[in-house]
Amino acid sequence: MKTKIFLAFIVVILLVLFSNFIFEWLIIKDFDNYVNGVKEDQFYWILASVEGSYSDGKWDIKALSESIHWAMMFGLDIKILNANGHEIISSREVMESLSDTMKHRMKSLFHTHITEGKYEEYPLYIKDKNIGKLLSRPFEKDVIKEKEAVFRMRSKNFIIVSFLIAGVGSLIVALFFSQYLSKPLTDLKTAAENIAKGHLDVKITPKTSDEVGKLSESFNIMAESLRKEEELRRHLMSNIAHELRTPLTILKSYIEAIEDGVTETGKGLENIKDELNRLIRLIKGIEDITTAEASFFVKGEMVEVNLREFLLEISEEVRPAFKEKGLDINIAKEDDLIVVTDIEKLEKIIRNIVSNSLKFTEKGGVWIDYGTEENNFYIEIRDSGRGIPENKMPHIFERFYRIEGSRTNGLGLGLAIVKELVNVMDGMINVQSEVNKGTVFRIYLPKGA
Repeated sequence: MKTKIFLAFIVVILLVLFSNFIFEWLIIKDFDNYVNGVKEDQFYWILASVEGSYSDGKWDIKALSESIHWAMMFGLDIKILNANGHEIISSREVMESLSDTMKHRMKSLFHTHITEGKYEEYPLYIKDKNIGKLLSRPFEKDVIKEKEAVFRMRSKNFIIVSFLIAGVGSLIVALFFSQYLSKPLTDLKTAAENIAKGHLDVKITPKTSDEVGKLSESFNIMAESLRKEEELRRHLMSNIAHELRTPLTILKSYIEAIEDGVTETGKGLENIKDELNRLIRLIKGIEDITTAEASFFVKGEMVEVNLREFLLEISEEVRPAFKEKGLDINIAKEDDLIVVTDIEKLEKIIRNIVSNSLKFTEKGGVWIDYGTEENNFYIEIRDSGRGIPENKMPHIFERFYRIEGSRTNGLGLGLAIVKELVNVMDGMINVQSEVNKGTVFRIYLPKGA
């Protein structure tokens, strides 16, 4: 991944540098076109001036000399020939006619004494009549050549310097960004490898809030789910082994007692049947906890719920069971309360607690209250049952835990499921209880958006 990102940056850098070279070529080309255009305009101005120096069949030497003087200022070595090919005037004659000061200035610009090369011929016309020729060639002009060369050199130096700055800078940026962009993905790869090796306590700290940061958060959720699932699996296997040991030991003892004639066959078979029924209930409970665990790791749909209507519906469904025991179940409020929550998990929580209250209540009944506190909503389930001894309170949410002497057929899984579901929903559950007076469960959950 890092190599691909780096190569992508290199391609972009090369395209930028290539565009710089194209830009330099276009600048130099435009500069040359500009210089040549200016020279061409100057030459045609000189040509028109020379032709203007001829009138009435003869040359105006003074005007011609002035035109040649201007041509020399433009860096041109000029000769004027008449129609017969005889030289009329040249740049050297004009130079000699200048004052010493002007002559010195001109010689500092142009090396007339070393100017060589072939003249280019241009015919001169007045009203379609050939009046002679203008011979032209550039003077040796070191200063102007140097200025043009300096401009071209500076342009090239600018491109080279910009190439070095852009190239080296972009290379450093490419290295930095390829490392920076690939680091979170490298961390994810390493973390995934650790999970594959069985190290489920891996956690990544997201450094950004972009897609990669969200991917890291999702990875952490996945790793935490796997860790919890592994813990639950080990815990469940341990609990299953523990719970199966007792009925199987009892079954073995009954069978041995029947074989030894210590117990009557009929009575022994009846006891064996009871233990088998207990095993069946245990296996059913294991199936239930397995189903519940599957829901722990599935993100439920968050829906808008009217808490009063939701609790009223559950209470009406269980009311017949309460009436059968001579108990009441009531909703304490009549106010609507709208929350956004995972309705499926919340229903399992409420049903388990209400079912637990029904088992351990002999008179009175159950009262359900609800409300809000800060950013949470709460549901309180109060019963008038036998209560929970203080020394048993720390264990009530443990799997397969049953209070001694409870005289119920439960497996001790209901409250364990409640606690784990509340944790999955980022909530909290509090319990208060007094023996022979009742128990109060209060669940706090986020109100949602």
